[in-house]
Amino acid sequence: MQFFIPPREHFFRPLTHDNRELCALVLRKLHERVHGANADYAEVLNRELVLEVILHVLADPALRTMVFENERVIGAEEERSYASDLLRKLKEHGWLEDYRDPIDLRPTLKLSRAGKAFSETFADLDDSRAKTRQRNMRSARKALAAFIATRDADELLDAHEFASRVVQDLQDDIEYFRHLIQSLTREALAQKVAWNEFNDFIEKRFAREYAVRLVADSAERHRGQINEALEDVRALDGEQRAGLDAHLLQRAPWLEQMAQGRSPMLWLADRIESMVDAACGLKLPMLRSEMNNYVRRFTSLLRQALSLDYGAESPLGRTMAWLKEQPGPAREGLLDVLARRLATAEIRLPGGVLRWTVRDRESEAVAQAPLVVDEASRLNALLRRAEAEAFAFSDQQVLQGLLPHLQGGPITLAALPVDTAEDAVRVLHAVGAARSAEGRRLIQARKMAGQVSTTYFQADDYELRVEPQDEMDVTSSRRH
Repeated sequence: MQFFIPPREHFFRPLTHDNRELCALVLRKLHERVHGANADYAEVLNRELVLEVILHVLADPALRTMVFENERVIGAEEERSYASDLLRKLKEHGWLEDYRDPIDLRPTLKLSRAGKAFSETFADLDDSRAKTRQRNMRSARKALAAFIATRDADELLDAHEFASRVVQDLQDDIEYFRHLIQSLTREALAQKVAWNEFNDFIEKRFAREYAVRLVADSAERHRGQINEALEDVRALDGEQRAGLDAHLLQRAPWLEQMAQGRSPMLWLADRIESMVDAACGLKLPMLRSEMNNYVRRFTSLLRQALSLDYGAESPLGRTMAWLKEQPGPAREGLLDVLARRLATAEIRLPGGVLRWTVRDRESEAVAQAPLVVDEASRLNALLRRAEAEAFAFSDQQVLQGLLPHLQGGPITLAALPVDTAEDAVRVLHAVGAARSAEGRRLIQARKMAGQVSTTYFQADDYELRVEPQDEMDVTSSRRH
């Protein structure tokens, strides 16, 4: 689709006049009426319906002043004339187009392809109430569950698409709070406090949406369920994986270039996990930070407005006005009295602001005992270091300890030896090491129905097996 050539060379002209806000609202209302959630699809878009929408928007006093003069009385004929003129412009510049109903051949109207796309954008900007919390996060989780149940390649592709929008959901919330902070700054420059906007946010948006999202509907909860589902996806055997890879390449040929020789199914699983981790690890803390910045900025402005109220109606303003009206001798006498009273005042900073108090500076430093390094102190330091490092294992060390047990075939955590405390720690870290970047190339970890119980711990049981395509890497890793 090309713009700025006939018949759409002036497509955006209706949005460049003084009444552009009214025109944008008309387009938003038309989209909601025809394609919105509450649209009546049995109703056709005709001329009378468009005029009705325009006249309904004109009833708003704030938008009405953009079109007509405030003091002049406007009749119904003039309103309808303006609505007809706006309808003509929308048709002339490509937002609306004539359409003939194929059933009864009646002439109707419809939003053009470009008009539908841009009016949908206007509707989405003011459609926060229709968006559910963590919508794409939950959709990705449900698509993964459907893929595991049905082995449908389209479900995995849907999960990837939903996961790609998870970061954008949180980014939209971050941009919303940045917009609120900018509006606070503009109000402060105009010497106003945006109390109504802040109160609306606390009572409506935060109490009904963000408070639930950050607690009960947290992205972290969905993240754990998605990771569990991805482990089940990676645990599929080689024959099932080969069939699914073929179906994925048939549905989405672009995967062949993106996977670069890897299994498309495993590549999609890794991409879904990385996008969800980015949303929870990066964007969610940024959202909390922007929310905190907004509340802190508002409280700071409110504190300044309450403490620095120099308005004419404030007590300080009334006092200064009264003082200015007094004759010169009375005014000077009052100022002399205030000066004598203020002369005995002492101005000091609060102690919490200072890095140290006067008492701290005047107190003498406590003499410290000389440092003695002897055989006993060195032995104590070595013992503390040994205790700290006794059960510190890297993922590579855990993998090296697990690989000899996997040469005979798959093994569960319950079957691994737990003779010493070191063995117990290795079993505890086995699943985490298998899910690490290096462990995924060597070992598969699949969750079992039962649990493993030892004298040291009790946890969910997992089955560990060597990755088939990485057998040469396993052998080389054992040699090293």
